[in-house]
Amino acid sequence: MRSKRKKKNNLNKEVIVVVLITITLLVIIGISIKGNINNYIPNTVLDFISPIQRGINKIFTITSENVSGIINYRSNLKKIEELSKENEELKKKIIDIDLKRDELGSLGKLKKSLNYISEDYDKNYVSASVVSKNDGNWYTTFTISAGKKDGVIKDSIVICGEGLVGKVYEVSDNYSKAISLLNNKSAVSFEVLRKGEYTGVISQNISIDSSENFGGYLKGYLFDIKYEVVPGDIIITSGIGIYPKGIPLGEVEKVIEDKNNLLKYIKVKPYVNFKKVDKVLIIRPRIIE
Repeated sequence: MRSKRKKKNNLNKEVIVVVLITITLLVIIGISIKGNINNYIPNTVLDFISPIQRGINKIFTITSENVSGIINYRSNLKKIEELSKENEELKKKIIDIDLKRDELGSLGKLKKSLNYISEDYDKNYVSASVVSKNDGNWYTTFTISAGKKDGVIKDSIVICGEGLVGKVYEVSDNYSKAISLLNNKSAVSFEVLRKGEYTGVISQNISIDSSENFGGYLKGYLFDIKYEVVPGDIIITSGIGIYPKGIPLGEVEKVIEDKNNLLKYIKVKPYVNFKKVDKVLIIRPRIIE
């Protein structure tokens, strides 16, 4: 009997201790929320419960921060998605504007190129895009988006806003293949703008005994070594052969004399950017009688 009573008393004491601790913790939490705990509890008790209070405060702080972080994360994620969508829409608008601007610029240049053709020449022309090119940096051969159905024939002349590009050498129903002035198979008769009697031929097939680098440049020779051509002279098509007279070719960069063979060569910087040719006009070749 005494043993049972003793056990019961011990159990009651444990329950009372647990209840007291619980009440104390609740009081501490309440006081911590309302004000400074130092004003209500003795120092001896504070020394005991301070670590507990700090732990509880830390738990509440971490929990609060995590909940706030989750809420802010979802909110920020939504904002990021909205901004990303707006950014994509703006990109599309910018691309559309740039494409339209480039298209208008190209059309303006093509219209300008019609002025190169004399009034007495048939100006029937076809507008087309370059759809493919040869490997390498320079356009030597390329394909255009116009063919027999559009009125393109073999030897048709290809021009752009800057000047002469080349000529067509093969035609299918919807596409045509062309060579540029940089192609070894291309040859164009030219004259010097300031003095029409200074004439010659532009051809990449010319062999010049010189260490000069002709990458991206045109090579030519003059029919007479006495022609006083100088750097800066503008050369145009002379009207001999399939090309009508007056289409710009480029400017003389350098004059190279071969006194042993009594020849005078020229290095010409072309007006056409043969690294980038997009829009072109195709006109019929000049009729050779």
